[in-house]
Amino acid sequence: MVRWIASGKTLDFAGPSRYAAAMSALSKLGEARIDEAIASGQLQPPPPGTEVDLESYFNTPEEWRAAFAMLRGHGFIPPEMELLKKAAELEEELAGCGDAQARVKLRREIDELRTSFRMAKERIGRGG
Repeated sequence: MVRWIASGKTLDFAGPSRYAAAMSALSKLGEARIDEAIASGQLQPPPPGTEVDLESYFNTPEEWRAAFAMLRGHGFIPPEMELLKKAAELEEELAGCGDAQARVKLRREIDELRTSFRMAKERIGRGG
């Protein structure tokens, strides 16, 4: 017999048939905790109909996904994303720039940042 204790509740089960019941009880407990967090304002669910972009998740090597998710959850972003952020800032600057020489310089910097990003992405994809 296996005994699980979660939030002061004890779940005992002896075999596979009881295992399913215990997991169902744990799922219900988890869902109840999520509902409580939403009701208290500690957790904000996304608005209905919000699309989830999983492209970056699946482009990240499997062994790095958990670490990246944890870092993103705490406000850190990978250095590769900093490159894209800087390129976007320069593109905004480029849109408001009237000087031809400055535009050429900004375009070159943007291209260099995007090339660095692509190279970093290839390194990550190779696992090194």
